[in-house]
Amino acid sequence: MSILSIKNLSKTYQSGSRKLTVLDQVNFDINSGETIAIVGPSGSGKTTLLGLCAGLDSSSTGSVVLNGKALESLSEDQRAAVRSQDVGFIFQNFQLLPTLTALENVMVPLELKKRKDARGKAMELLEKVGLKDRATHYPTQLSGGEQQRVSIARAFANEPKILFADEPTGNLDTETGEMIEKLIFDLNTEKGTTLVLVTHDLELAGKTQRIIHIKGGKIQEDTNA
Repeated sequence: MSILSIKNLSKTYQSGSRKLTVLDQVNFDINSGETIAIVGPSGSGKTTLLGLCAGLDSSSTGSVVLNGKALESLSEDQRAAVRSQDVGFIFQNFQLLPTLTALENVMVPLELKKRKDARGKAMELLEKVGLKDRATHYPTQLSGGEQQRVSIARAFANEPKILFADEPTGNLDTETGEMIEKLIFDLNTEKGTTLVLVTHDLELAGKTQRIIHIKGGKIQEDTNA
């Protein structure tokens, strides 16, 4: 069963009198529960593609159907509702809210869904990522690896159907990066989430079931790892 279907997806920007094509007629389908890596050189369109797949941006042409919903036919508010319902995010630079504690950061998506058990559920997730004892710390009091663990707990808080991770280990040292990778894959398996990972790291990409190589805005190769 397809959870994400991309058809003839293109994204062009007008730069003065020049047209810049960042993505050019991209097509693929992702089945529920699959783990996929999108790899390619800097400037190849990977992060743009991820943003379009997640409904963070609109395409110039083509369609994105996420969990049965055609994103291009939705308003910005409706797309935001789809994201809060179906999508989890892990970013390279963590994107935690600096004025909230680790626990409060994980509670945000649960409170947006008006979950009565937000605090208990958030604490449970912090325990899963090994940060129960850091719950009352603010992001500035946490190391990079700890911040990324908080962002993983937050990403899984709303029990997403699909998780988008953009260079999740890009700002971490090798040892911390390996721990974060294991955490993402373990939680992903436990929750049965679909994982779409953008990375430069071919070793990390090799841990997924399928690798999509993108270059110059086009898919060069789509292989099972």
